[in-house]
Amino acid sequence: MPPVCCYVRGSMTSRYLDEVRRRTVVFDGAMGTSIQARKLKKEDFLEGKEGWNESLVLTRPDVIAGIHESFLAAGCDALETNTFGGSRLKLGEYGHGTADDVHRFNFAAAQLARKCADKFTTPEHPRFVAGSVGPSGMLPSTDDPELGKITFDELADLYAEQAKPLIEGGCDLLLIETSQDMLEVKAAIVGFRKCFANIGRNVPIQAQITLDVTQRMLLGTDIGAAMTTLEALAVDVIGLNCSTGPREMRDPVRFLCENSRLPISVIPNAGIPENRDGQAVYPETPADFSRQMAEFVEEFGTNIVGGCCGTTPEHMKAVIEAIRRVTPKQRQLG
Repeated sequence: MPPVCCYVRGSMTSRYLDEVRRRTVVFDGAMGTSIQARKLKKEDFLEGKEGWNESLVLTRPDVIAGIHESFLAAGCDALETNTFGGSRLKLGEYGHGTADDVHRFNFAAAQLARKCADKFTTPEHPRFVAGSVGPSGMLPSTDDPELGKITFDELADLYAEQAKPLIEGGCDLLLIETSQDMLEVKAAIVGFRKCFANIGRNVPIQAQITLDVTQRMLLGTDIGAAMTTLEALAVDVIGLNCSTGPREMRDPVRFLCENSRLPISVIPNAGIPENRDGQAVYPETPADFSRQMAEFVEEFGTNIVGGCCGTTPEHMKAVIEAIRRVTPKQRQLG
């Protein structure tokens, strides 16, 4: 099923944006955490390359579908495709960095998520698929001889290449997430729009940056500068995800909701990870996490909530129940 449309913004129609303006939309929780909980074997991954999560859409689609459906059964409205590391550069780290590889992995992941979403969709409760696009691994704003060794146009082309199979596979929107370099975010947006022009179809762009405990991106950009840049680039949704829990995101979320007329998404970790016997443990319980997320909706008017690292179907079910008990603060959206 192709992405469903009805909300008109300029020349683009999007049922997803329509729902975001109508109610609080809930994204799924952590794919990586869910995969780790399955305790897969080396043989489950393509070519035995353990930890290559993106490969599971080909080798163990049943596992990825099971994870998608566990979040849908919890009541989530939107799934993220298992393509966080689906760019040519990231796939190349596993020896599969060709254009054909990019298409194969991303298209399969999008189709798999679409099939799961459609299974749970009803006329009253549509389910959406977000094409997950993570960092390339490069930091173009730096002078680092390795991390900065890529041009803006090269980055834009990488993102255009990944966007095409995600859209063709049935994604309702493209999600830039865990972004740490604003120049790379700009390249991703330019790349997406290049893809839109080539295929003759637009989908919404949701751009989520990552702030550390100092409330800045890795290269020092603060929330005000990031918001100004993203609004100038005419994205459809601005958001935060990963790195910290909801407690550390509170002030930046407030700032976005008070100063932007775009929908705001907030997808934190289940707290800042703690090292316990060599394992990363996320301390926020479903009750703690959901209470804070409901406060974002009630006090600030956050439009989209979800869970990043450490969040489970139990976390997201608790979030859904918590936001049902509050009245969202109404914000004027442009």
